[in-house]
Amino acid sequence: MLALLSPHETLLVVGCGFVVGGASGVFGVGGSFLLVPILHVVLGIPIEVAVGSTACQVLGPSTAALLARRITRPQLRLPLIITGGIIMGVLLGTMILSWASQFGEIRINGRNVAASEMLVLSTYLVLLVGIGSFSLYEVRRQLNGHSIRRGWLASLSVPPVDTFPELGVGTLSIPVLSLFGFVTGVTAGMLGISGALLLIPGLVYLLDIRSKKAILASLVVVWITSFLATISHAWNGNVDLALTLALMFGGTIGARIGSDLSNRLQGRSLRSGIGWLSLFAATLVLFQLWHVLK
Repeated sequence: MLALLSPHETLLVVGCGFVVGGASGVFGVGGSFLLVPILHVVLGIPIEVAVGSTACQVLGPSTAALLARRITRPQLRLPLIITGGIIMGVLLGTMILSWASQFGEIRINGRNVAASEMLVLSTYLVLLVGIGSFSLYEVRRQLNGHSIRRGWLASLSVPPVDTFPELGVGTLSIPVLSLFGFVTGVTAGMLGISGALLLIPGLVYLLDIRSKKAILASLVVVWITSFLATISHAWNGNVDLALTLALMFGGTIGARIGSDLSNRLQGRSLRSGIGWLSLFAATLVLFQLWHVLK
């Protein structure tokens, strides 16, 4: 699908892409969890198109961020294992969104509301508030000298298992990693996010991987996830090429600058930034839900 954007709209979309791409490079979270609320709430883009176009545009910033990091072959092992589950998850998540779109409208509070919009916005709100609050809570506890127990999934030794010395961890279960990827993929396919919003907290807290190494691993998964999601959403007609190109142009430049900045920040600052960004996006989603249901 190709829509014509006015010069003013194009400049605004490029600016949004630049800001979100910068966040992608700094925090390794793809930035799509910010883009979908901004496109839908601020610019009025239909939710299905916002989800599909955002999934597509992530390819630009994620490619730029990967090239800036110079990833080695051993660092690809964990992301590729997780990708096995993500492939199936992305396909299922995209199908769920397509089913919701075909379902039409539901009646809430005396108003007819698109089922797909309610599904995406309500899931977004729960996800963003949960991750944002937890990230800030963890940083605050660490500052007070109280650490949160990490490595809950790392303790599950479901065979086969493998070691990942490049990540500074011991043995990890391959089936557990694949299941973790599947859950991430379902969320990515349904919401149009790159999956890193779940990946980074999961890698850090569930698998006990250090923040910077988790961000590096997530960037690889972000690229693979966005590639798969692009194909799936394009097949369902949810990708607006003009919108995607404008976002990709600004996002790629922002991601390159953000990647350089990320190398100068400490892990605690990165986790705190992800928390505040999540709560900011949750505020946008809450505003749109209030507007739809009032």
